[in-house]
Amino acid sequence: MILKKYGVAVDCGRCEYASGNSRGSFEVTVPVSDTATGTAGTAKLLCSVSSERHAVELKEWNDAGTHPIRPSSETQRRLFAALDHVASHRICGNRQICPSEVVQIVEKLSRR
Repeated sequence: MILKKYGVAVDCGRCEYASGNSRGSFEVTVPVSDTATGTAGTAKLLCSVSSERHAVELKEWNDAGTHPIRPSSETQRRLFAALDHVASHRICGNRQICPSEVVQIVEKLSRR
């Protein structure tokens, strides 16, 4: 499933677990595109999850050639708004959207 918000598309269905730690956070990679500018690539996101809150932070965004994407301030504002939407609506870990590995990690961390 692709979440489209604020002119940003986040392909949640192709999210992949990258790494984790024991402090309630983990990293995923996910295809992200800015529909307004056509900029597209893979984002690495830091997801922090607990029973009280979810947070999603952009760590890096690279094009297909793994070169860093430097979004304009407007694109960055819309991207951060889309990631805030994912966090505030607890979309990260949703069984209908996310891969099972991510769902299991979120379920475990949400019990804390």
